[in-house]
Amino acid sequence: MDLIADPYYPPNNDWVFLTILFTILYIAYINYNFSSQLSLIFKAPFSQKFANQFLRTESSSQRKVYLLPIFVLSISFIYTYSSQKFSDFLVSVCCVSLFFLFKYLLLRWLGIVFQKNYFFEELIFHSFLYEKTLGLLFLPLLLLLFYSPFSATSMIYFIHAFLLITIIFKLFRMVFLSFFNTSFSKAHIIIYLCTFEILPLVALVKFLY
Repeated sequence: MDLIADPYYPPNNDWVFLTILFTILYIAYINYNFSSQLSLIFKAPFSQKFANQFLRTESSSQRKVYLLPIFVLSISFIYTYSSQKFSDFLVSVCCVSLFFLFKYLLLRWLGIVFQKNYFFEELIFHSFLYEKTLGLLFLPLLLLLFYSPFSATSMIYFIHAFLLITIIFKLFRMVFLSFFNTSFSKAHIIIYLCTFEILPLVALVKFLY
């Protein structure tokens, strides 16, 4: 007699396993070569002191830590989980990458136009800081999503809730910086938040639901 009505079967897609394995190896490489910067990335979103320290470290170092691709891969895994098709995954990776590239180039261009390169460099840093941290935090959640016996639906809801809480926290932190950091223009911060943070979030929610 079968006592388990709905047994769990892990996905048979080899590309999922290989991509996650590559991501883990990449994080291990970063941890080995940039352990001090990796520890700062977890402290920076919650402390202005560590955020400034991480910003100085990134600006002065010739060897950059590229953490944003981890977030791009992680978020693409989440939104293509239902199909688990490699083609859908690649499309998602391209779309997310193009959005971040457009966001980065536009902020750089605005810094040149308004002749406030330092201000926009700091804004770019804080803009991508939370995505870099989320990419690292999403990896264990991806392992649970793909290879644990937990309900996939429950895991997806949990990941979305975690993502939403992080975005809200990011918005509050950016508003806080605009009022208590004199180098941040309040008008520029409000325009930035509405254009690059709130509007894409509303579009994503409308697309998904």
